[in-house]
Amino acid sequence: MAYDSALIASADTIALPAPKKDFRRDERFAVLVGGAALGVAAGVVAALALGRAGWWPLIAGAPVFAIAAYFAVATFRDAVDRRAIGCSIAAGLVVLSLLAWPAMALIFPMSAPQFWIAPAATVGSMILLASCWSGAQGAVYRLSGEAASVFAIVGFLGITQLMS
Repeated sequence: MAYDSALIASADTIALPAPKKDFRRDERFAVLVGGAALGVAAGVVAALALGRAGWWPLIAGAPVFAIAAYFAVATFRDAVDRRAIGCSIAAGLVVLSLLAWPAMALIFPMSAPQFWIAPAATVGSMILLASCWSGAQGAVYRLSGEAASVFAIVGFLGITQLMS
């Protein structure tokens, strides 16, 4: 008897496919702002905990920057694979602005307003990418992780600049 009901209600007939639900634009912005807030909090806590410690926290923060760059390149690759031209341009702008940031650090000191152009361009291109993205949900979470990484660096550098 029990086996008869199992034949009728097999796993194929019971299992419902998960609804394909993409993020709306405001949800993408909420995930992006959440990652940014988490990153700023981590950067501020690290800056207040370490204080003016010299160059070694910046060297230790290099893997955080590498993670942000990896997420940006993965999102760019995802946009190119989907053949989404606008989103691939926005993801490329995120990659280029991330690469411009260390170059700006070599040219300008942190106290110069020009130093902060590259982080502002990175944030602006992440907002543009969150605005236009219509692909997989994983890319939105990658963008949130990238925002957390970038804003952790911005929070750390900003607080150490204010403390000096």
